[in-house]
Amino acid sequence: MTQFDVGLIHRLADQMEGLSSNIKKHVNSPDELSDDLQQLTSILNSFQTLTQASKNSGSYPIATENDVR
Repeated sequence: MTQFDVGLIHRLADQMEGLSSNIKKHVNSPDELSDDLQQLTSILNSFQTLTQASKNSGSYPIATENDVR
């Protein structure tokens, strides 16, 4: 059974947050926006792949004392 990697989800979310902040602060051209959107799309695809793999294997995160494993 594949373990649902919550740590990886958090890292991807942090990357998404950084890219979103970058878009708000630094995007000055369509090319820059396109590059950031490609990265965001990649992150979203990773979320979807991880979610689907976990659903298919029947694994879900385990919460113990507010610590998700």
